[in-house]
Amino acid sequence: MKLQQLEYIIAIAQAGSITAAAKNLYQAQPNISIALKELESEIGMQIFWRTPNGMVLTPEGEDFLVRAKDIVESMHSLEADYTNRIEDGISLKIAAVRSGYIPGVIGDWINELDNDDKLSLHFFETSTNKVIEEVNSGRADLGIIRVPLNRYEVYEEQMSNRRFFMRPLVSFIMQPIMTANHPLANKEEVSIADLEMFPEIVHADDEMNIFERNHIASEYESNNLKRIFVQDNGSKMILLQTIKNSYMWASPSSKGMPNGAKGVVAVKCNQATLTTIDIMICKKSNENNRTIKVCMDYLAENCEKLPGAVPVDLPTHKEEIAAEEN
Repeated sequence: MKLQQLEYIIAIAQAGSITAAAKNLYQAQPNISIALKELESEIGMQIFWRTPNGMVLTPEGEDFLVRAKDIVESMHSLEADYTNRIEDGISLKIAAVRSGYIPGVIGDWINELDNDDKLSLHFFETSTNKVIEEVNSGRADLGIIRVPLNRYEVYEEQMSNRRFFMRPLVSFIMQPIMTANHPLANKEEVSIADLEMFPEIVHADDEMNIFERNHIASEYESNNLKRIFVQDNGSKMILLQTIKNSYMWASPSSKGMPNGAKGVVAVKCNQATLTTIDIMICKKSNENNRTIKVCMDYLAENCEKLPGAVPVDLPTHKEEIAAEEN
């Protein structure tokens, strides 16, 4: 029995199929199918029923899954405790959503570390779903995801099912940013119709209508005919400053100006009404890991001071029930 086989079992149970598990783990489907068959043969027990609707745990498989999760989490915790320190130094892997403030705050944290410490930090930006999978697979120790505040409980349940620890980081309303010489730069407020007259730079891996209606306004309707889709966050900023009169939606910045870019300003959009929340996540087995905890504490304390940040007011199901009863 191998640790990887147990990780495959957990991934199949979470995804509901071998195909989806393979996609989530960035593995070839046959590899996972073979690993599952070998494990079931080795232990002499069927873990899943193969049904037209996907993979369903057998009663014995449910018990096996609980024990498999405990073993995998214990192994990851053991690994994290002894690999996050490298010869009196720090090793940490962080996956985060693309943001104007996260790299800056992480940079400030690094500056606060002991100069005598050795440091190995892996930081990469991607989408929320990929951040979750990076943490789930162990390729990232700490993740930062971005979700609509009105869907916080949905993600809270998902993280609980994955046995993740969650800690709110900062909440805010998205704002359009542009160069200081943009025709709209000096307006006190702009509308979506105002913005649609100019080129928009957007994330290439976001489904725009879903992003807009979840993070900007619930009834967002864009008629913008000029959109430039970009994958890399750095390239977005270069294009913003290069493409005449362009703009993009952004989170607050840690450096007093959006994304820390010189000559870039934020304007208020009177139709941006939805609150977005960024959340730190890690596996529960890593919740008390010293390096991860110190990093989380620093991020939480300093992100409260971001220009444009609003107090985190998390919804709860109990509050909704009480409101309905009244």
